[in-house]
Amino acid sequence: MKKHFYSIWFRIVSAFFMTLATTCVLIGLFAYIMTNWDLWRLLPLKMTSLSFILFLAIISIIVGTFVSIFVIPFIMRPITELSKAMQKVAKGDYTVRLEEKISVQEINSLRTNFNHMVQELSSTETLHSDFIANVSHEFKTPLATISGYATLLQDDTLTLEERDEYIEIIVESAKELSTMTGNILSLSRLENQTIIKDREQYRVDEQIRQVILRMEPLWAEKNLDINPELEPILWYGNQELTSHIWYNLLNNAVKFTPTGGIINIRAYADEKWLTVSFQDTGIGMTPEIQTRIFDKFYQGDTSHKKKGNGLGLALTRQIVTLYGGSIQLESIPDYGSTFTVQLPMEFETSSVSVHSSL
Repeated sequence: MKKHFYSIWFRIVSAFFMTLATTCVLIGLFAYIMTNWDLWRLLPLKMTSLSFILFLAIISIIVGTFVSIFVIPFIMRPITELSKAMQKVAKGDYTVRLEEKISVQEINSLRTNFNHMVQELSSTETLHSDFIANVSHEFKTPLATISGYATLLQDDTLTLEERDEYIEIIVESAKELSTMTGNILSLSRLENQTIIKDREQYRVDEQIRQVILRMEPLWAEKNLDINPELEPILWYGNQELTSHIWYNLLNNAVKFTPTGGIINIRAYADEKWLTVSFQDTGIGMTPEIQTRIFDKFYQGDTSHKKKGNGLGLALTRQIVTLYGGSIQLESIPDYGSTFTVQLPMEFETSSVSVHSSL
């Protein structure tokens, strides 16, 4: 920015002096012609050397001033437009744009960068607005449920079964709120984080097995067949964050796989990458859903029959990105989906002699 400023200022000063120099040259040429052709004698007043110099000075100032009045605003116009546009942005108007076809390269570059900045600010503002709207919407449903059933519990005519049912609904809604709040805080923290801290060396295959066991009530209820093919892998990472990856991907597979379906989990590693895939025989996704599946609060199931808040996969991608890895999705409607995560190996893959299984 400083470089552009000095360059623009140099051009303004140069334009001013060029104007004065041009004026002096023109007046000097006029004086030369008057002297060579002895035209001074035609003037009504005789001029001495001093009066001639004063005459030239006055004419130079007058002509130079008038020329500058037209030249300087022409040069300053793009900067004035930029200043006015910045004032509009400061007031919250992110729709303003500046024409970029300016002959002065530095000014054109400034205007181009300004348009890019406003575009990014507009995108950020839209993202924040959508985020707030989605948070409000997602919190509204469980809060309304808790409030509604808490009101019903005040009815003394309720049977014991009805009372237990309402209490269970309230507890589940409270858990949903708690999970959503935790995910929002985790996602917000990770978005402002640049490195993974608190790393340690541990068995990542055992971690995946523990996640599968913790989720047994969910997949057992749907009679799903879980097939883990996990190589013994010693990995270096943050156990808590990495556990979120496996939990969210397995939870997503269980949620969208119908009763009696199959979920295959495979983990292996080479010298550079740890690769883990979750393959299910669920409902799959259309190409449109696949393009947005990692967006915050996005849910492919618009009917909201499946429990969730659309934060799990967004959180998963953020963690994977922080590790410097990647997550890929392959899905066919009605045939299932496969999520494949690749994380960089900080140390060489180590084989462990003791194999454990579910």
